[in-house]
Amino acid sequence: MINALQQSILLVGTAAGAITDAKTGYIYDWITYPMIGIGIILSIMQQQWINLFLGAGIFALFFIAYKMGKVGGGDVKIFAGITLLNPTNNPIFLFGALFAAAMSAMIFYSVYYTLKYARKGIKLNENKEQIKKAIIFGTITAAYFAILSSAGLVKIESVIIIGIPLMLGFIFFALQNGIKKNFFEKKIKLAQIEEDEIISESNQKKVLELFKGKLINPADKKILANKKIKEIIVLRNLPKFGPFILVGVIIASTAPYFLINLLFV
Repeated sequence: MINALQQSILLVGTAAGAITDAKTGYIYDWITYPMIGIGIILSIMQQQWINLFLGAGIFALFFIAYKMGKVGGGDVKIFAGITLLNPTNNPIFLFGALFAAAMSAMIFYSVYYTLKYARKGIKLNENKEQIKKAIIFGTITAAYFAILSSAGLVKIESVIIIGIPLMLGFIFFALQNGIKKNFFEKKIKLAQIEEDEIISESNQKKVLELFKGKLINPADKKILANKKIKEIIVLRNLPKFGPFILVGVIIASTAPYFLINLLFV
């Protein structure tokens, strides 16, 4: 009964997060805090200590990524909520949901932004270094999976299922400088700074010395003004992950051990 309640709240919460993220770019606290609170209560009631331990660990890990500008604050809290509401009390469910979410997002956004960039006009020069790296990493990855497959350590179906998203991801990686410049970067004045802005690496050196790898907030205007900086380049309209979190949860809920079956012969 309690497991069914966990599952229901998990699906409703991630569905609500997917909708608000797709529409507004935010996963709101009114969604994530109840998920976390109810998840803690139900996990304690069922003595699901793995959920509680992993929930704290996931929150800490994603919070660090958030502070580095790699994920949104809503993502941090919703992943903590998902972990605490895990009806199986098994890490495999969580890892499966994360894997499915990451793979589905990689497929969609790699195709979407590559086509969008192609319509605008791909400039190889602005992506030259990333293309070289993508070729190297892609070749190494392909060779690695070929060795595993030939040795019978991984099923050929698994190589295809994992390999296609990875190859698409390498294409996105190769073109990311141009994609970022054309679709995510925005030059703004100090008065336009919003909460938790992500600083682009295209900023002048003195901006990067102050904020590279950190989030910037309206309270930081004075610091920039003192350095006689009038404008900065931030990253906005970044890919939304909420809908793919829902995809991951649905896949993990309907096939909890799909990741084990995928990775092991």
